[in-house]
Amino acid sequence: MMAGIVYLTRVTGYFIGLQLRHIRGIQPVLEALPGCAFMAILAPAVRQGSISEILAMACVVLIMWRTNNVVIATGVGMTVLLFGGPFLDPG
Repeated sequence: MMAGIVYLTRVTGYFIGLQLRHIRGIQPVLEALPGCAFMAILAPAVRQGSISEILAMACVVLIMWRTNNVVIATGVGMTVLLFGGPFLDPG
């Protein structure tokens, strides 16, 4: 059920975005929205995070800033968490 709701939300957002793209003043908002949404999810989690989580967020922010590619940024962030966690986090 939850997967259906998430899928419906994404598809609906995509189709609404296609319709709104033709409005001249809304184009900058649509271009900035994915980065804003990504940071809204990451920032609170990293605030309470460990060293590897903070490093992963810094990598994601840097890659998003340089390439504006969410897929690469997410992949690098997950890689830092996966392989850097055992080495950077105490305990």
